[in-house]
Amino acid sequence: MDYREKFYKNYVSKNTSLIYGEISIKDIEKQFPVWQKYFGRFLPKDKNAKIIEIGCGNGGLIYWLQNMGYINASGTDVSPEQIEYAKNLGIKNINQANLVDFLKNKTELYDVIFMRDVIEHFNKNEILDILDMLYNALKKNGALIIQTPNGASIFGNRYRYHDFTHEISFTENSLRQIMLMGNFSGLEFYETAPVVYGLKSFIRFILWKFLRKVLQFYLLVETGAGEKVLTQNIIVVGYKK
Repeated sequence: MDYREKFYKNYVSKNTSLIYGEISIKDIEKQFPVWQKYFGRFLPKDKNAKIIEIGCGNGGLIYWLQNMGYINASGTDVSPEQIEYAKNLGIKNINQANLVDFLKNKTELYDVIFMRDVIEHFNKNEILDILDMLYNALKKNGALIIQTPNGASIFGNRYRYHDFTHEISFTENSLRQIMLMGNFSGLEFYETAPVVYGLKSFIRFILWKFLRKVLQFYLLVETGAGEKVLTQNIIVVGYKK
């Protein structure tokens, strides 16, 4: 048995539940302002748009999209435990499937594809093949949104080695390389910085702004150049033109 298959079969009981505890719908709803800030700008105006999250986990993002009125938002995940958890929460349009098997032979089907915390679970050859399949599965002008560990962060290795099934991490430049190799264009890169939705988050936001300037100063001193994305995760958005 491939090690990934063995781990994904127990992904909730022997991983996520030990880190996050029991997740409720209320816990998921607390993330709505964060997802709105990170991803809201990329959502189509047409609420009938076909959106999918590959590697949807407990289905939280799908629940957010559906609450935003995107009736054709759906998700898929390789872990049967994750899918069972999502269904127990009452989240709809969630199915269990292997990523490669799911994407195979899908052509110009989706307006937006999300892949949060997924691509780092594959090796380099697999990633290039997956990007080709993602490109084929998108409609013209469709968007691929990837969130993944950022190797340029001062604590980048924290997420890189956070999960035994992680194979790789990225920087803005290495993400640009693979996205261009996958024929995606109009690339945009973003940080996953604290989002303000209350007093505590406001304090975190102000402190992050200060610390970010310190880190940028350090990079300028050492290398003569700064870095656009310094958070532990990085978001890249690419388009099928």
